[in-house]
Amino acid sequence: MRFPIPAAVLLVLLAPAIFPLTSAAASSPSTVALSAFDASELAVFERKATLAKRLGATHVPLTDGLPVAKWQFQPADDPYPAWFIQRPDFLKLFPPAEVRPFVDTNYGDRIVTILEERCKILRRLGLKAHWGSNIPQVLPEAFFTAYPQLRGPRVDQPNRSKVARFSLCVDEPETLRLYGEAMKALLTRCPEIETFAFLTQDSGSGFCWVPALYPGLNGNSECKDRPMADRISSFLIALKDAAKQAGQDVEISLNPITPRQWMTPSFSPEQLDAIAHKLPRGIAVQGREGPDGRPYQRVGTSDAYARGAFYPVVGLVLPDVRWLRTGRAPAPRAATDGAPERRLISLRSEEAVMEFNARVFDATKTSLRGNAVERLTALRAFAVTEAGETGADDLVEAWLLLDDAERRLEALDFGDMLQFGSVLNRWINRPMVPFPADLSAADKSYYRPFLFQAKGEEQAEDLIDIQGMRMFEGYGAKLLFQRVIEIVVPSVEGALKRSRKIRDAATDPAVKARWDLFGRRLEVAICLLHSADNMVSYQAQLDRVKGLAPKPEANPVLGVQSSWDRTDLMETARKEIDNTVRLSRLLQSTPQPMLDLAPIAEEETIMRLGPDIVAQLKRKVDLMNAHWRDYDRLFTAPNP
Repeated sequence: MRFPIPAAVLLVLLAPAIFPLTSAAASSPSTVALSAFDASELAVFERKATLAKRLGATHVPLTDGLPVAKWQFQPADDPYPAWFIQRPDFLKLFPPAEVRPFVDTNYGDRIVTILEERCKILRRLGLKAHWGSNIPQVLPEAFFTAYPQLRGPRVDQPNRSKVARFSLCVDEPETLRLYGEAMKALLTRCPEIETFAFLTQDSGSGFCWVPALYPGLNGNSECKDRPMADRISSFLIALKDAAKQAGQDVEISLNPITPRQWMTPSFSPEQLDAIAHKLPRGIAVQGREGPDGRPYQRVGTSDAYARGAFYPVVGLVLPDVRWLRTGRAPAPRAATDGAPERRLISLRSEEAVMEFNARVFDATKTSLRGNAVERLTALRAFAVTEAGETGADDLVEAWLLLDDAERRLEALDFGDMLQFGSVLNRWINRPMVPFPADLSAADKSYYRPFLFQAKGEEQAEDLIDIQGMRMFEGYGAKLLFQRVIEIVVPSVEGALKRSRKIRDAATDPAVKARWDLFGRRLEVAICLLHSADNMVSYQAQLDRVKGLAPKPEANPVLGVQSSWDRTDLMETARKEIDNTVRLSRLLQSTPQPMLDLAPIAEEETIMRLGPDIVAQLKRKVDLMNAHWRDYDRLFTAPNP
């Protein structure tokens, strides 16, 4: 979606190279009438916030679960905005006059109305709000065409985007003014916000000349020599000062992406120390609070990206049993300066999961700081209330098995494996065929637009090329991946077996139905795990065979048998067909939700499956069955 450049901006573009910005107050978004859908979502927000308070929350994220800013898909075929459209940027929601022509104000007005209504709910509940987003976040290219002096660093991930994307240069005083005006407008409309947590150097955000920028070290040439401590501290202080002008004393925490082994850290220890010592109390960077660099002891943030090891499966209500192992209780933390205890609880979890967690918390809170035996005893006592005395041991064992499965899947975590594979790469519904380039545009139409792939069709056709990463590539990777799956699946199957024992022992039909549904959801998770294994195995064998430049015999002699690699590849394809049929039957076996699906087809995104998933699964199976003879182009057909 492209926005027309208004006449005033065209004059700027045609003028001599002065490019002035005029001081102007941030525009006030309009309050719009809520749709029935938004009103229903507000009711869900209220119920979740109520549960969060029951769990001991003092703050909840105002930004969790907002409608995504799909207008930022510019151009439409670039997948990269999927990483930031769910992280609201208050500069785009409360745009100063200079920014307003370049953002979708209809979307902004809708979101601001929702934010105000959410604040009213928190006010009634006696809760405070937390804001989580990425900063400084990309702006449309048309803005930088109009105001080139504000162009900051390129921040997109070059292997995951089709166009270069830039954030604002925070070394420019005008940038600080724009952000300050937007901050004041935000807090005027949403005075419940007390804390901010900003992710940076990731997902469409970043500062000039930070080494961790995905495209490499870059930024505005005019500010290259400015000390990093001055750059970061002046921006954050400007935000805090703007909040004070709106009558709010907020806390701000800036958190660069945590680097993996192959990544460059955002700040060196010396830079981080210098930044922290330039900050006042109430502002922290990478867990260091100014002015003395002490550990930041306030509320954390809400992860907009992590969905859990079994996502997109929904309804697997499990206690967080990590405290059994670690003894680290999920309790509020007191600030070292004597400030009141604060606890942030995310609202991204399903409502049923939050309600379950509230029951767990109520039942086990007295044992949170006990020893491991006391904590396990408390969890077992809670299991009695969920499954009765006869089923309690099976239920605790099921929880522990699923926790074990989640921990083992961390070995494949370049992002939660099922989310990245089943959703971002659509393993769940894309066909597995030996020559995917032969599929027509119509064949691909239901899944290709939702692959997180910014490169060409060759990469898109590769089952393990996920947003420019080939983390499961090759036969050795296949064997390691397979090993993880063959360890994880028995744990989930063990939990399924125990849930069925609880179901079969139940006499109340409602209780029996509850545990039957829980078991079906575990079966869906098992299907996704098998599918992931099949996809990685298939691509590894396919790459191996094609790398041999095979020349199948056109007329094999009588007695030729199927080669081992032909048998392996075709057997893997058949396993995936049968697995997909099983998954489809499971999804149709109950009207209850089993997967996280968009409510309408128009809301399907790279990050979320569509509502017609069953029909898509059938298309996958039909396409695979239509291409069995394609294997003859790779292998000599057996002639026994």
